[in-house]
Amino acid sequence: MSTVTLAKIYEKQGHLADALEIYEEHLKRDPDNHELKDAVRRLKRINTKALKYFMGMHKKEQFEKFERWLAKSWN
Repeated sequence: MSTVTLAKIYEKQGHLADALEIYEEHLKRDPDNHELKDAVRRLKRINTKALKYFMGMHKKEQFEKFERWLAKSWN
């Protein structure tokens, strides 16, 4: 079982998708918990899928592809 403490650790380490998953799991069990609602809201503002992809990039080609995507998105 994942705990809220683990979610907080994941969040601080930058594992936002994992943290969000845990927060959402706990929010289902405790839907009135304002701390969990705030955490889910905060993390959903961040595009966790894009961030996870970015954090996993190691090759120059991956960075170039991401750079092109950013330029296209901003124009």
